[in-house]
Amino acid sequence: MSKYTKLSDKKQDAKTTKGLDKEQKAKFEKMDKKHRKPKSQEDDRAMDVKNVKKIKSMEKRHEAKEGKKGEKAEDKREKKSKKK
Repeated sequence: MSKYTKLSDKKQDAKTTKGLDKEQKAKFEKMDKKHRKPKSQEDDRAMDVKNVKKIKSMEKRHEAKEGKKGEKAEDKREKKSKKK
């Protein structure tokens, strides 16, 4: 187990958030500040990976929800055009 330090945490966070956009990184930073101080760097990495997964799943849920709304609106337009 490697000891937790702020410098190693910054490096680890940079690696973990590599594929995220600005909004997602902001959410990650907010979550990272909220969680308890880890005992080791491995604990911090595990917490960070969980946070990234949460952010990505929230994004997917939101996109799926928006997609359903778009499909419903499209179906309504099709029904209206068929009536005419």
